Amino acid sequence: MPKRVYTPLAARPVPSDGEYPEPTIHNIVSTSQIHSNQPIDLTALALLVPYSFYDKQRFAAITIRLRSPDCTTLLFGSGKLVVTGGRNWHECVLASLHVCRLLRDAFPSRPFSLVNCEIQNIVAHVELPVGEGMLDLQSMYGKLELNCMYQRTMFPGLVYRPESSPVVLLCFYSGKIVITGGKTVRDVHDGWKKLWPTVRVFMRAKDC
Repeated sequence: MPKRVYTPLAARPVPSDGEYPEPTIHNIVSTSQIHSNQPIDLTALALLVPYSFYDKQRFAAITIRLRSPDCTTLLFGSGKLVVTGGRNWHECVLASLHVCRLLRDAFPSRPFSLVNCEIQNIVAHVELPVGEGMLDLQSMYGKLELNCMYQRTMFPGLVYRPESSPVVLLCFYSGKIVITGGKTVRDVHDGWKKLWPTVRVFMRAKDC
């Protein structure tokens, strides 16, 4: 077998003033409502649906894991459905319709229909081009204390919650930033674009 050759990754260039690192969406949380003529028997459903888990003593919803799309759903007896793991709204709708089909198969004498599907939270991330440097969280906290929460002895990330911003940033020393709180893709991109000039000030080179 030929020997593998690994090429070191080149440091990503720091974007110019008019540019900003593009965020990547990796998780969408949505809620849906499945209509039926009576409450759903989750105990019976857990016995019929594979890749599901239900413990009514611990939580009021049944967990159903789907393969395609790759999502995890929480279904309540009222028909409320929470979908996590989708990459876009269409995957959330597809996951909701999949659960509807599972319900029809489990209870063929009852009607089930999907009423709506609404995005509640979009989670994205950005890898800042710090190279071998870092994001100076201590300085960031000192300058933006009124809008930040940072206790490094308890959690390594800094929470930056600016006023009138549609998103919240979770910043790490390594330069990774998690963007959360947006309800639309535009919220994520516009919110991050607005905050990027503030965040880039705290990027430090290796020797700093």
